[in-house]
Amino acid sequence: PCGHHAEPDRGRGFCVFGNVALAVHHAQAARGVRRIAVIDWDVHHGNGTQRAFYADSRVLTVSLHQDRCYPVDSGGLDELGTGAGRGYNLNLPLPPGCGHGAYIAAMECNVLPAVRAFRPDLIVVACGFDAAASDPLGRMLCHSGTFREMTRLVKQAAVELCGGRLVLCH
Repeated sequence: PCGHHAEPDRGRGFCVFGNVALAVHHAQAARGVRRIAVIDWDVHHGNGTQRAFYADSRVLTVSLHQDRCYPVDSGGLDELGTGAGRGYNLNLPLPPGCGHGAYIAAMECNVLPAVRAFRPDLIVVACGFDAAASDPLGRMLCHSGTFREMTRLVKQAAVELCGGRLVLCH
């Protein structure tokens, strides 16, 4: 799994290891990848991934999530990063029940323009499927077409920006 809730000093929200953060660190250290965009779509905010790169201008972190779902005290629009990382963290808290149209609009109007402006060498996607209408812990109304379209949009951006270098974690 993505492990987007795991923090450096503790596990949280069913996540023990921050696999996305570890994959990004590995790509930087072992593969020499310089600029990495992390796109996290889920019903929950990717607080652990955000924390891992909050002061890092080499990693753009983007989280689409249900507003104040989990963790209730993170994922606000005002969380932009700190120090060198200021401006490299983007949270898109969406209202409960908004579903497919809101996720696609957020991708097209906010996520992809931010990723294009950042010009990453690699895109890593934390694919949470708990924004689906059938998930008992969330209140979003996404469906398989939502996840298919978001994947298509990100794959298209990956081809355009970084030669198709894309990692999907779910």
